[in-house]
This record gives sequence, structure tokens and C-alpha cells, in this order.
Amino acid sequence: MLNYSFRRLRLSGFGLLVLIFVAVWGVSAAGSGDLRTRSGTLTPATTGSTVYGISDPTLLGEASSVQVQQLKAMKALGVTSVRLEANWYWGQPNGPRSSYVWAPIDQALASIRQAGLSADLVIDGCPPWAAVAGTHGSEFAQPASPAAFATWARAVAARYAGKGVKFFEIWNEENINWAPKPNPAAYTADLKAAYAAIKAADRSAVVLSGGLAPAVNTSTTYDPRTFLADMYADGAKGSFDGVGDHPYSFPWPPGEYEPWSGWSQLSQTSPSLRSIMVKNGDSAKKIYITEYGAPTSGPNSISESQQSAELTQAIAQVKHLSFIGSLYIYTWADIAGQTAGDNGYGLRTDKNAQKSAYAAVAAALAPTRK
Repeated sequence: MLNYSFRRLRLSGFGLLVLIFVAVWGVSAAGSGDLRTRSGTLTPATTGSTVYGISDPTLLGEASSVQVQQLKAMKALGVTSVRLEANWYWGQPNGPRSSYVWAPIDQALASIRQAGLSADLVIDGCPPWAAVAGTHGSEFAQPASPAAFATWARAVAARYAGKGVKFFEIWNEENINWAPKPNPAAYTADLKAAYAAIKAADRSAVVLSGGLAPAVNTSTTYDPRTFLADMYADGAKGSFDGVGDHPYSFPWPPGEYEPWSGWSQLSQTSPSLRSIMVKNGDSAKKIYITEYGAPTSGPNSISESQQSAELTQAIAQVKHLSFIGSLYIYTWADIAGQTAGDNGYGLRTDKNAQKSAYAAVAAALAPTRK
């Protein structure tokens, strides 16, 4: 049976200690700029256009009746959008002339529309027949041909234009989740090709660059700020309508400045994602948070009350940050059967019981409901 869930990579306990070490010594994880500790300020903004959603990696594998039930509960919670995959790996597994596999996405989007929600469709993955050498069948391999990847992106956009998709997001955590290893130049080539292809299929489509994960610069990972700066250097400007990011900050809340914190790196560090965008003439574009959350089990987990506080604070901050276009909470429910490091992020347990964060998010989103 096909697995329609994201293959997630999260910080190990050692990795978190490394980041804390970096923060304490004031060393730039991006390799440039000064990360002096400072509180930062928030600019009041109107929030009418901000999208609040759920990033739900298991939705595609559910029966339609279960999907509709969950999606209606999400809408009652106060969210308006759901994030899910259109993964090329399982969307065209048998070669360039084989038929596309649309049924899971068709069903999920039908359920999303029935519930009165919209979607962020993540276009990612690469089947082995289309991947560069040395990727050993990885689901998230680098495509050998940007044009071939763009053909998949165009097919997705053409099929789902006008069917509830608000955003097309190109890849997921490409700064860590890319085989044989992350490559800003190769990703930028795919982004440029996919952007042109999607716009050709649907001129009104909103195309986001893939959500970047918190990380440091190593031989196999990129700090998100380094990756974004390299994207611009490789010619990405003009080939995205917004920058995707995953500014995880646990165990610290969004309001506490830490140089290693993904949330602080949005706009408070030097450089920050925002300052890189401004430097490259993209001040009019927004950052779209397509995942944010915290685990209540596994390594580096926090308490349910801390999870509630972090999500409440994130929503409150987004309401006052004029450059944020969306906040997708990761995730709806804990994922049964996942390893400890990948589980625990849900607003509900894997037995469908509400955590305290469920009511906290509902209360925080109440003013945004129409």
C-alpha cells in the first residue's frame, strides 16, 4: 500500500544541543552576519488576508467519510486551509509514459471542498526513473531534469486549477530533505521550471517556494537563511510568489529571541529571512509559514500546556506581523506507528482525544472567523 505521508526529519537531542551551543556563543549559524541577542519588535498589521491552516500528512490515506469528518472539525476550529502532498514519487511511479495516479488527491480535494476549505498542495518527490544517479530510490531525490519535474507540476496545476487549491508549494524542507544532499542551485532550477509551468496552466495560481526547515550548515544540511540567499544568487527571484518556511522554535516559544530559533530567524536575526528578501528587492512578498508546531512526546518534547502556549503565542504574533501570509499548524493528530521523534505534534492524540492545545487554538483563532 502506498504511503501518502511526509517523510519528516526533526532535530535529534544532539542536534538541539548543537543549536543551543551556537546560540550561547553568538556564532552565526548561517555563516555570515551578527546574531546579537535583542528583543525585536512587531509591526501591527491587518490580518484579513492571512491564511490559518493545518498541515495534515495523513489526510490522503483516510477514507472519504473520515476525511470529511476531520475537515469539518478543522473548519469549526477556525482554520480555512489544509496542506497536503502531490508527490511525484507515487504520482507517476512507472516511467514518463505511464499514467498519473490521481485518485488519492482527487478524493482528498473533493473532501476539502465539501468541508468548505481550501488547500496548499505541495508538489515534491521524484520517482526513481526520473532521479539523478546515486539517490538509491529515495522518495525525495533530486530530479535529473527540471523540465520533467515541471511537466509533473504543470499536470498537477492543470488538473486542480479552480478546485480549491489556494497555493502550490514547490517541495518540502528542501534544505534537509533532498537526495543525495541539498543543492540550492538544483532546487532553484526546479523551482523556476515548475513556476513557469504552473503559471502556464493557471495564471492565477499562487506559487510558494518550499517550506525551509530549521537547520545549521553542514555537509548535508543548510541553514534556511543560507539556502534562501543561495536561491537568490542562483536566479530564483521572480519564480515564486512567496517564501515558504517552517520556523520551529520548541522548546522555546516564538516570543523568546534565540539566534538558533526558526521563529527568530524570520526577521530578528542578522541576517534573517526577511532581510534577505528585502536585500533582493522582494519586500512586497510575504513569508508563508507552512508548518509550525511542537511535540508532546519523543526527544525534545514539551508539556501539553507548553504546546498550547507556543501555538497561542504563534497565532498572536502572526496577527501582528505584516509580512506573514499564512500559519499552518503541524498537525491535526499524533501519527500512530511513527517513531517517537516524528510523533506528538498533533492537536489531538493518536486515539483522537483532544489535547489542551486544541481548545487553545480554537480560542486564539476565534477573532479570525468570519
